[in-house]
Amino acid sequence: MSGFAETKIKSVSNYPADFSWSPEESRAFFERIEREAQAAEEDIRRQAHAQAWDLAKQQGVQPIRSIEDLQGDFWPEDESVDEFLEWVRAIRQQDRQEPRSE
Repeated sequence: MSGFAETKIKSVSNYPADFSWSPEESRAFFERIEREAQAAEEDIRRQAHAQAWDLAKQQGVQPIRSIEDLQGDFWPEDESVDEFLEWVRAIRQQDRQEPRSE
C-alpha cells in the first residue's frame, strides 16, 4: 500500500464515528490510489524488462535477425513422413489397448 493511502486511512481513524467522505473526496482518493498502483505496476514491469535484458546480455544472447535463424534441421533424412505417421498411429493404437491404472 502506498504511503499516501496508509496516511489517509490512519487519519480517518481519528475522525468521529459518523464521519463520511463526500463522493468527490472518495473518488479523488480512489483515483489517486489507482494512479499509484498503475505507477507501481509500471515500475515492476520496467524492472523485469531490465532484468531480462541483463540476463540476455550475460548469456550472450543476440537478437534474431532472420526467420532462417530459427529454422531447425531435426528430421532424420532416412525417415519419411509416412513412416513417422505410421509410428504415431501405432503408438496411439497401443495406448488404446493398454488398461489405464488410476
